[in-house]
Amino acid sequence: MPTMASVKLSTGRCIVNHPHYEDAGLRARTKKVYSMYSRKSPTEVHQNLVDLQVQYAILENSWCVRRSKPGCSMPEIWDLEDEMNREKEATCSRLKKNPNPFRVAFKNNMYTVLRV
Repeated sequence: MPTMASVKLSTGRCIVNHPHYEDAGLRARTKKVYSMYSRKSPTEVHQNLVDLQVQYAILENSWCVRRSKPGCSMPEIWDLEDEMNREKEATCSRLKKNPNPFRVAFKNNMYTVLRV
């Protein structure tokens, strides 16, 4: 959430999702955006973002690896929703190693900005 607010404030760019507003359409859009932290293929995640007309995506490293207790990391939470991909490596981890089909626009220790 602080990242989205910072991007909006400092760049004036449109934000694709704001998960704190309740609406069925927004929940579906948020799910597509957060698929970056699932175990789906990078190609499927890329297509989700293309469908939403996203130009850049911010991949926060802490969201990929943060785990307050077993079963609580973003990829593990996705495992409940997407059982068929449960045994695969997390998409965020794969994108950090090889960003295809995205392109890295910026990278530091905290996040990577990917061009869709």
